[in-house]
Amino acid sequence: MATIEIFIKKQEGNTGLHLSDNEGHSGDGSITTTVHEGDTVVWQLVANSGITAITNIYPKTGSENIFSNPPIQQPDGSWKGTVASSISGSESYSIDYNIGEDSYTDDPEILVDDD
Repeated sequence: MATIEIFIKKQEGNTGLHLSDNEGHSGDGSITTTVHEGDTVVWQLVANSGITAITNIYPKTGSENIFSNPPIQQPDGSWKGTVASSISGSESYSIDYNIGEDSYTDDPEILVDDD
C-alpha cells in the first residue's frame, strides 16, 4: 500500500488547477492518477500555489466512489482518502477550492489498477 501525493496549484493566467502527482503525471485541468486497493491519496497545495484553500473533495455526480470513506481535511490543510478494497474502475472527482474569496471547482480523475 502506497501513499499517492497529488500536488495542486493555480494555472498560469487563469483560475483552473494545475495538477501533478508523485507518479510523474502533470497537467492543466486534469490528470489521471493510478492507485491500488488500500493506497492513501493525499492532495496538497504547493507553496505559493495561488490558491487560498481546498474546501472539499468528493466524487463527481454519476461517478463511482473508489474511497472507503470520503476524503477528509487534515490539520495541515491537505486532504486524505483511502482507496477501498475490492474496487476497480475510475472516479472523476471534484475539487472545490478558493482563490481569495471566490470559489471554483475542477474535476480530475483517479484510476484503480487491478494488478
